[in-house]
Amino acid sequence: MEPSLIDPKKNLSVILLAAGKGKRMKSEIPKVLHQICFKPIIYYILKSVEKLNPKNVFVIVGHKGSLVEKYLNDNFPSFKVVYQEKQLGTAHAVKAAVKHVREMGSFCMVIPGDIPLITSDTLERVFKFKLSSESRAVLITAEVKNPYGYGRIIKDPEGNVLRIVEEIDAFSDEKKINEINSSIYCFDTSLLFSYLDRIDSKNSQNEFYLTDIIEELVGDGHRALAFKIADALEIEGINDMAQLANLEKIVRKRISEKPAHSGVSVGAYTTTCNYDGSQKK
Repeated sequence: MEPSLIDPKKNLSVILLAAGKGKRMKSEIPKVLHQICFKPIIYYILKSVEKLNPKNVFVIVGHKGSLVEKYLNDNFPSFKVVYQEKQLGTAHAVKAAVKHVREMGSFCMVIPGDIPLITSDTLERVFKFKLSSESRAVLITAEVKNPYGYGRIIKDPEGNVLRIVEEIDAFSDEKKINEINSSIYCFDTSLLFSYLDRIDSKNSQNEFYLTDIIEELVGDGHRALAFKIADALEIEGINDMAQLANLEKIVRKRISEKPAHSGVSVGAYTTTCNYDGSQKK
């Protein structure tokens, strides 16, 4: 493989999906701007993406997109904003970036904007797995005890991914599958955008699901693989205020544990969160 092909900065771009309102948040604030430890949800994801050092980052905005755009301009000015004028699903959101396809390089990673615990290490490992495998698409998955609400991963006996079935569209036997979709994908860029037009909205939500692209690719003889991670919390999304509060507790706990892992006692100090995840007393 040519050296340039394994240089993420030259060949990998990231598309971050941040256009949704988040109806179950019951707030007019865009979901990605709700805060965890005084920083928006999107901050944590973008910091992990930034450490990946990709060629370009495209952030898809929609509901009150000007607010998200202002935050990005003030904090991540090198990242590019793309508007999804109508929110018609994840495949439709990715398609909004088609005018930038020549700026993306050979590979494209798609990441949802509501999974604040995803780490740069995991993103880097999945990209390296994509490079070393013979697959045209790789998706991050995890096994959980309660898969309710998540898309299920359907595989063949050899472990290749055949398709992803959303909870609302799954049959009873498919709902018993515990391996879930993270909605993080790494594709060959040209292949991804060549298949987007083949996705339709014939489903219970009448939306264009990016998940459907896997079945289309596999049906044409391309290979898709799952990259299963051990810590399912990394891909836990936020759909309502209860989940937001729960993930904030986890973030606070992880921050408070960092000094202990370094042999430092926090003692009686009260620990709160700085914007960068460090501590203040």
